[in-house]
Amino acid sequence: MAKATSLIKAYLSETIPPNGGFIITAFFQSGSAYSIYEITAYSNVKDIYRTPEGIVFKTDGNRTHLLVEPAIYSKKHMEPVHREDGLSIPYRFSELTVINGTKSEKIMIPREPMMLHSSFTILEKRQDYFSFIFFPTKDVYVAIKKFMADSLYNDCSLTKENALDASTKILETVKKFSIWEL
Repeated sequence: MAKATSLIKAYLSETIPPNGGFIITAFFQSGSAYSIYEITAYSNVKDIYRTPEGIVFKTDGNRTHLLVEPAIYSKKHMEPVHREDGLSIPYRFSELTVINGTKSEKIMIPREPMMLHSSFTILEKRQDYFSFIFFPTKDVYVAIKKFMADSLYNDCSLTKENALDASTKILETVKKFSIWEL
């Protein structure tokens, strides 16, 4: 089975694979089900170092997002790209697949990934977030889909059906990453 570990733990133990991997980071809004996931793939790292903002990877990468918007969110009409810092993802409604959840929440998933050129940062927050690195193995897509479904169910309180549907949709976008093929 694909191996995943905390990104900070992998950084501190110098076990981040330099040839590539997948990083899943989730940010949770305190007191709300509003959540943002980032899935980033990279290959051929030239350098990795830590700054006060997070861990910087000197390499190209691909990234996609998943946003869980609770039914009570008051700015539903606002494009996700124009929402305030910490609540935005760099996409417009027209670029997203929207799953209407059983509990009236919305799960937004980009249809196409983004390309990250020359370097990118995996942000660190002090609370209400996690970041895991998945090592590239033949079954990494299975592990990512299971991880996402479990997290959406347990951390975002989506129904099992909605969590599985969202994990399937996000995996479709992840499989479009062009940084390297499995």
